[in-house]
Amino acid sequence: MIVRQAILIDNPASTAADAIQAAGQALCLSGACSQEYVEAMVASYQEFGPYFVIAPGLAMPHARPEQGAIKAQLSLVRLREPVAFGHTENDPVQVLLGLSATSSERHIQLIQHIVTLLSDENNLHTLMNTRDPEQLYQLIAGAG
Repeated sequence: MIVRQAILIDNPASTAADAIQAAGQALCLSGACSQEYVEAMVASYQEFGPYFVIAPGLAMPHARPEQGAIKAQLSLVRLREPVAFGHTENDPVQVLLGLSATSSERHIQLIQHIVTLLSDENNLHTLMNTRDPEQLYQLIAGAG
């Protein structure tokens, strides 16, 4: 579901596109997707706007499976400073959960996993506030 090297803390991205790129690169470096997939994540934001900003301060950027997904996996990027994505209710974004899925079914499973994880207020608080990559890894990997 997630690997330690796909967790980035204190990322210096200052624009939404840079932040999405960071989440995509973390997926790419861990073997979850191709560079094409990362580019598709950014293009999706540019074309459709911040539809994947799913909660206050939290975005879940992704692209379509056929755009270069290799395996189902998450990445987690915590930004050094929150960034405006243009979402009327949930801006600015501090945490991005990059999503790579090889099918619609896996995509839904990963989203359900995240929704279950975030339905616990303690988990949400940890996700949004801890600066410990190991704690974030345990939170996401342990909930699976």
